[in-house]
Amino acid sequence: MNKERYLSLIHWAGEQPARKKMFCFLSRILPIVIGVVYILCLLGCLFVYPVLLLRLALRPALCFLTVTLLRKILKFPRPYDVYGYIPLCDHHPGKGCSFPSRHTASAAIIALEIFHLWRGIGAIMLLLALSVGLLRILCGNHFIKDVLAAYGIALLFNIL
Repeated sequence: MNKERYLSLIHWAGEQPARKKMFCFLSRILPIVIGVVYILCLLGCLFVYPVLLLRLALRPALCFLTVTLLRKILKFPRPYDVYGYIPLCDHHPGKGCSFPSRHTASAAIIALEIFHLWRGIGAIMLLLALSVGLLRILCGNHFIKDVLAAYGIALLFNIL
């Protein structure tokens, strides 16, 4: 996606105050919802599938650490630093560390791991993980490549 298309997408997301407010609210609340559901699933796994608890805890942790390490090594700038605009929410100029998206990778690996244990909850979590990635792009915090790489890394950790 070139600069003009990306900026027009960001403009569309923020041109209506209600839409902007909704996107920023969802961008903040969805990771919290995913985290709470994850903790509940860890507790449920402790009682229902204690043998699988290590997998449910370890893979997301390793995925998070890997993505964090990649971000520190690569130091890719965020779209708002490259294109010089103010994103819809969560603006930290000069922060860098855009690739891959840590929010997206964490949401995706948690959803995939939960899907293995509880398909219904996992399916809902997968939709939430897709929403997190989309919101990271629409709010202007990540490039599409950041989000796609995050999904790929989460999938890789899930199948290993």
